[in-house]
This record gives sequence, structure tokens and C-alpha cells, in this order.
Amino acid sequence: MKKRIAVVGAAIIENQKLLAAKRSEGRSLGGYWEFPGGKINEGETPEDALQREVFEEFGANATIFEKLDEPFEKEYDFGTVVLEILYARLDSKITKTIEHEELRWVTEEEALKLDWAPTDVPAIEELVERGFNHVD
Repeated sequence: MKKRIAVVGAAIIENQKLLAAKRSEGRSLGGYWEFPGGKINEGETPEDALQREVFEEFGANATIFEKLDEPFEKEYDFGTVVLEILYARLDSKITKTIEHEELRWVTEEEALKLDWAPTDVPAIEELVERGFNHVD
């Protein structure tokens, strides 16, 4: 049985635009777009993990809201990624990027044109279907 890797991603929406992050080349799945976030450590809730990841990756504080839906799963050669998407709001400015080569605020139409990581594809499709509405 393949290893299950629990990860969390942030659906950060402002002014009907979503914050998309492009993974740095040279990393696993480099060059793909994704929701900001990362692995959930043992003992962490998805909400705690997402707050930690946003701070580590961007130097920003975030408020975490409800989950988008059920987790999204994708099998890779290294294991099965189980992705939970939570709505979030940035409460401070982004001061750094350590995992991504580009950050971009995108409309629903623009989001569908990006080359998303395979795990994120069904999540972005569902999010677009719901609409990029501000949550708080």
C-alpha cells in the first residue's frame, strides 16, 4: 500500500481573484500551479497546518475558514496525496516566497488556463464552479 500524504491548500480570494502559486523548478511537480499550503504534520489540524504553512512560505498571517469540500486524492509514484482545501484570508502582507517562483492573482477564467498540479485540478474546477466569492 502506498504512503498517504496529508496536505492542505489555501483558497485565498480577494476581489473575485484567487491567489495561485507556481512551484519552483527543481522541486517535485516543479512548474505546476497550486494552492499555497503544504504537508500536515502529525498532531496538527488542517487549520493549524495551513496557518503555519502560509506564515513559513509567505511571512504572512492568515485567518482560516471552512473547508471547500471533501478531500481530493491523487496517486503518484511516491504515494497518494490527500489534499484538503480551506478558504483563507491574508491578514498581513506577503513578505517572502520560499517555495514558489511566481504568485499571481487570477480570475476564474484565468485560473482554468493555468497548468495546475494534478492533485489540485479537481479542486480548482470545483472552486470555479462555486465562484470566486470572498469568504469571511
